[in-house]
Amino acid sequence: MKNLYLIYVQIFVLALTICSCEDAFTTTLEIEPPEHIDRLVVQAYGSTNGMDLNVFLTKSVGLLEDISSNESVSGAEVTLWKGDQLVAQLEETGSSSNFSYNYFLPEGSITYQKGATYRLEVVADGFEKAIGTATVPNDIPLLRQKFEEDGASLDPGDSNSEVEIEFQDPPNQENFYEVNVSRINTNGSNTFYEEEFTETYDPGGQQGLAYSNLIINDLSFDGELKKFPLVIRKFNTQAIDDMYVLWRVTSEAHYLFNKTAREQVNQDDNPFASPVQIFSNIENGIGIFSIVNEDFYKVDQ
Repeated sequence: MKNLYLIYVQIFVLALTICSCEDAFTTTLEIEPPEHIDRLVVQAYGSTNGMDLNVFLTKSVGLLEDISSNESVSGAEVTLWKGDQLVAQLEETGSSSNFSYNYFLPEGSITYQKGATYRLEVVADGFEKAIGTATVPNDIPLLRQKFEEDGASLDPGDSNSEVEIEFQDPPNQENFYEVNVSRINTNGSNTFYEEEFTETYDPGGQQGLAYSNLIINDLSFDGELKKFPLVIRKFNTQAIDDMYVLWRVTSEAHYLFNKTAREQVNQDDNPFASPVQIFSNIENGIGIFSIVNEDFYKVDQ
């Protein structure tokens, strides 16, 4: 009891000391932010299935600048290379475009060689040439994608269905994946895949930058035949006729960019969070150049 009394006295004395030093804690230091150098911000995504290459090109902003000043960069020369061979020059969408990208390769322009490495070069007035490289992953197919009407409950009171996928992870190498459940939707004459919000209770998966997608690394199942659960909102069995699994084999760069960008988004409203350094594979710039090996697999009962 005596020791407890001494602890209380020490805490009281410490509190008085802090209060008496109030002026020391209200001192304001004026620090000049480092000089900002404009750099190209590149978000470039290609796939082996349907999206040849889309690029969203903007410029970086300074520490004290309004993020809305992060305007798109027009008039750039954006080219795709394989070794010393020029594969294609991307087209600009135009200032009136509502797309989420401003440079693109029209669908059907290219057939990516799996296992090959491609280089993206961006030349724009007032910036250093930005360069990114990406290797197209080899095939790692899904072996099964089975629907269960009654799935796991991740939160109390929720009601979910589940799609269990299965694949053989190649041994003795790091592999990275991205996955979601999608449904075919028709709007007039347009048919497209609409992503379902997809979760999992497997510790190897986490939400990517696209919140409906899961990103996975094989750290805990290298070389194994892996079963992986995809949890979605409740569907009845008759609703799976138009249900597919979007399956992507990705690069480590794609995985790390998605992981760190999601961590930054999750911390936006937390003033006590440590800053997150977003991964980049763009030389003389910021961002990501990624080509994914992509397929859609119809879900089975």
